[in-house]
Parts: sequence; structure tokens; C-alpha cells
Amino acid sequence: MKRRGLTATKLRAALALSLLLIALVTSGGFYVVNRWLRSLATDVSHATANATASHTTITTLQQLQERLAANREVIQRADSIVAESQSYQYQDEIIQDLNNYAATAGISITSFNFETQGTTDQQDATNTQGITPPSGINSTLVAVTIQSPVNYDNLLRFFYSIEQNLTKMQITNISLTKTEGEVASDDLTIEVYIR
Repeated sequence: MKRRGLTATKLRAALALSLLLIALVTSGGFYVVNRWLRSLATDVSHATANATASHTTITTLQQLQERLAANREVIQRADSIVAESQSYQYQDEIIQDLNNYAATAGISITSFNFETQGTTDQQDATNTQGITPPSGINSTLVAVTIQSPVNYDNLLRFFYSIEQNLTKMQITNISLTKTEGEVASDDLTIEVYIR
């Protein structure tokens, strides 16, 4: 009887099969670990990009905050370009402002007549010079009668005071007549911008 034992050929085949299995398991393991590492690298890359974007956003916001702080005076002046409707809620305040400008210039105002224009939210709303103000701005027209005749230089100072008030008011209509050394003025129309 022949004994069944381990022969060199069988041993070689078992070894080759073992090496093949080890190679397959190792390759599979490397493939799985490689995919996991790539996924982890992608996640880290996204997290880094998000952190960089957040840092850039924070830096930009800090720079904007610094610019706002540095330009606070400009912002306040821009806010005062248009009179708040609350601050000019009563026509007495507009009259007081105009009387102050007139007194400073050395002239006197005899009467005021107010007329409200529509809001500029309407497409066709324009001021008397054909310029459309920004959306949401209302304007009130004030017809002012000045005691005539008046010194020309004083009248120019009055006009200058009106035009230099951060554009809350502007002169839209005037008619002057020259008299001996002075001028006579018909009604002067001033447009007052309010929110």
C-alpha cells in the first residue's frame, strides 16, 4: 500500500496557493486603506479650504469694520444729506432754518408757501430740474417771498447758505430784477428733500 504523504509537488502547490492568498489579501488591504486615506485627505482638504475661506471672510469683515470706524464722520455726513421726515415733520423747522439763513445773510423773508411733491418711488417722479432723486426720497417745495429790494451780495450769501446745507435743500426757481444798486426778487422756490 502506498502511503499518502506530503510530497514535494504537493508542498510546492500548497506554498504557491498560500503565497497567492497572501498576495490577494495584502492587495485588498492596501486598496481599502488607500481609499480610506484618500477619503480622509479629501475631507481634510475641504476642512482646510473652509477654514481658509472663513479666515478670509473674518479678515474682510474686520477690515470693513475698521474702514467704517475710520469713516464714521463720512457716514454721518451722508446720513445728514437728506433730512429725516421726523426732523422736518413740522414746517416750522424748515421755516426756522430758512429764517436763520436769511438772518445770517442780512435779508428778511416775508412769507412761505409749502407744496409737497410725490415720492420718488413712482417711476415718473422728478424734481423741477428733471433729475430723479434716489428711491424713497420725498421732496417738499417751498415758495419763499423775500422783502425786496435787497442787497445783491446779501442775496448771494443767502443762496450760498441754502446750497451749502449738505443738500437737504436746493434752489429750483428764482426770478431777479435789477433796481438801483439792489435787486428785487419774485418768489424763490426751494426744494427740501425728506425721507
